[in-house]
Amino acid sequence: MSDELDYLSAGNALKALLEPLKTQGLREVFIATDLDNAKQMSQTAPAVHVMYRGDRLDENTQSGRVTKSDQIWLLILVHRSQPNQVTAGVLLGKIISAVTGKTHGNSTFRRVTSPVAPGYSSGFVYLPLAFEITVKTKGERQ
Repeated sequence: MSDELDYLSAGNALKALLEPLKTQGLREVFIATDLDNAKQMSQTAPAVHVMYRGDRLDENTQSGRVTKSDQIWLLILVHRSQPNQVTAGVLLGKIISAVTGKTHGNSTFRRVTSPVAPGYSSGFVYLPLAFEITVKTKGERQ
């Protein structure tokens, strides 16, 4: 097993946390590269698109060698109301419960205000939830 840091490993962790919801009304979980990608794959609904939204640097220690950043991840629920289907509100509650407070590495997923507003297009609704997780990186000694 490698000791290399996978800086985007939280995306796969989020997907794994959401996969069990496929037995509770969710049809699919995707890792999307951008909002347009999520819209193109929206034919499957209800689905969640996991998307890296960037990070915010918190602090540097040891002469800038150690960096702590908070990564922001969007979970975009794509939903289209259909008879006998779980509602968007119920699925949002299940997503929040599945992720909030779960650990990944040395941190936990914390819900934060989404930097993206909900959207509506061609009968689909795009409902974003944002989560943050802390990642520490260490530069090499010279």
